[in-house]
Amino acid sequence: MAIALDQQFKLVKKGIIEEKVPVLHSSGTEQHYFVTYTPLPTDIEDGSAIEQWIERMTFICDDLTWLLQQNHTKFWCEVAFNKDFHSMFDSYLRYAPRPQRTITPNTYSFVPNGKQLEENVSRLMFMCILRLSTYKESSENFFTPQGFGQVIYDNYIFDIPRLFDICSLYAINNKELLSKMIGNIFKQQEAYHNDLTNAIVSIKDVITNRIQIFYTPSGPKKLHNTTTTTTKSSEVEEIVDLLYYILDLSCTINRLFSVYPQARIIFFNEQFHLTQIKQSNDIDNYNDVFEETKYETIHLFNDLLTSCCIDPLLINEKKTENVESLIDIFSQLITEKRFLSAYEDYFNLCEILDIVHQTTELLDEDQVKHYTDAVKEAIELYGTPSCKQKLKSPSAGTTTASASGNTSIKKSTNPDVHMIQDLFPHLDEAYIEVSLIENKM
Repeated sequence: MAIALDQQFKLVKKGIIEEKVPVLHSSGTEQHYFVTYTPLPTDIEDGSAIEQWIERMTFICDDLTWLLQQNHTKFWCEVAFNKDFHSMFDSYLRYAPRPQRTITPNTYSFVPNGKQLEENVSRLMFMCILRLSTYKESSENFFTPQGFGQVIYDNYIFDIPRLFDICSLYAINNKELLSKMIGNIFKQQEAYHNDLTNAIVSIKDVITNRIQIFYTPSGPKKLHNTTTTTTKSSEVEEIVDLLYYILDLSCTINRLFSVYPQARIIFFNEQFHLTQIKQSNDIDNYNDVFEETKYETIHLFNDLLTSCCIDPLLINEKKTENVESLIDIFSQLITEKRFLSAYEDYFNLCEILDIVHQTTELLDEDQVKHYTDAVKEAIELYGTPSCKQKLKSPSAGTTTASASGNTSIKKSTNPDVHMIQDLFPHLDEAYIEVSLIENKM
């Protein structure tokens, strides 16, 4: 009868003494050297750098192919104890191109087989991650669930930053499979839930600290008040850097939610949705990256709002508690007029208010009117032309299915929208529609 790898032992000689050690032990590694990943050089004229990148990518393909060919025991010894593997793994997860950072067809045109090399590394890395997230490869090669959870945690094979990066890189094209992988990791090692809570606290602190540099004691900085071109350029770079940070973070969290929905409640309990409201006013005026950042952050906020508050109301779950949370959220939301007007570009707060009003008796008509008036005021002050159309037409009736599905955007009849969505299927129709309108203004 086969024995789980975490329960197998072997005798290792130390001089004249034989010592009993686990089969999964550093002595089982071949200390194979893994080269680290670097992104494609930006200077297309630097032939030497391009050549080195091609060589490095070829080595990584060979290294990962070798690793995947190892039997169960040797594979796990290498990934658990080989420091070079961890360096390579980290470098790829950190620096591999993200889907939200647009890669045009011409990006690799000056690199022979460049796009193929990048895709090969991505595919091999995903196969490696798949193997790392599986505790039972076959009836002969497996861990006990408890042993698997201990091995991946104690040897830092996965941690929260790595899981974030994996979702960012692979959730769009491998959602179903990645959902099983991430779900299995959290299921077999409960400690990751606590680590996720701690990570959210750290993320909130980072966002708060980074936004603070755009404030003076008297209030938000204004770029047009800067005295020199150099200072203004530096501040623009800081803002764009912050935008990309929030964009990458929001995309990553949205993708985590898509493959591991249980993470939503952890983010909600740490009031991450309120962080989304507060950050919006400080990142205006940089259209391209701002629009995509706005799209991702607002969808993240709406996902938490609907899945953690509205959907439970529809199944009569914790009504009082959820309405109290909603009142707290609405009260903060209506004071942030820019965020609220941006939210109305994609969703409809009045519909959500109507759902709460109809589903419970805990939100009276005066409160609904107070919040509805705030929505109208926000749209009048900061709404886009398409958003202001809401003020000219009666509110649409509410539906009875999932709120996260029914507060989504109307179907567009604009052929340009469908053409763009064919090229970028991950973009929502409303995001494309708003961008087209603003680009025409």
